[in-house]
Amino acid sequence: MAATKGHSPERRCILTFNRAPASGLVRLAVAPDGSLVPDVAAKLPGRGLWVSADGPLIAEAMKKGTLARAASRSLKTGVRNDQVPADLVDRIDALLVRRCLDRLGLVQKAGDLLAGTDKIRAALGEAGRGGREPAMMLAATDAGDDGRRKLKALADGVTGRDVGVVDLFDREALSRALGRDNVVHVLLFESGGTTELMADLGRLNGMRGVKPQSCEAQGNEG
Repeated sequence: MAATKGHSPERRCILTFNRAPASGLVRLAVAPDGSLVPDVAAKLPGRGLWVSADGPLIAEAMKKGTLARAASRSLKTGVRNDQVPADLVDRIDALLVRRCLDRLGLVQKAGDLLAGTDKIRAALGEAGRGGREPAMMLAATDAGDDGRRKLKALADGVTGRDVGVVDLFDREALSRALGRDNVVHVLLFESGGTTELMADLGRLNGMRGVKPQSCEAQGNEG
């Protein structure tokens, strides 16, 4: 299906046979030696296939050999079990971590995020008076539960909805990504860059077995 403006094209997961936006799946490309390599940016040349961003699903398919068989069907050529890297799930995870942190830096450059509790509180106050709409928050994995809970309650009250809080990275990783010291809480505003980051965060969560981004059944590809 062709992509429409502002929407990700749909692709079919070779393991579930269901369709979903490509932004929620992971592309596997075929290397010159015939092995499968993760292509989370979907930019590598040549033939490829798509799988749900669901780490447990991929790991089980590798264990049973069904990933190699599904790849063979999709590519119409033989893919051996030894051509599927044993650390495929870990490779995808590492690439998505790097991609998310890089995107976080881009969102900051675009002026679409704030870091720091005081700045976030002030921005949420402005949002309650017609300021920029919060999209989501990030909290360091080593952040205190009390501070996270209070900021989320404030954001939920301002927006009238459940503002998601993602905690996938520690403060060292967040600080490095944003070029700042001791980043614990981050507020992201609605923007195109934030939407792309949220999709990648969803894929990373799925690879770790948290709310997997499995394909929703919408029929098979013709």
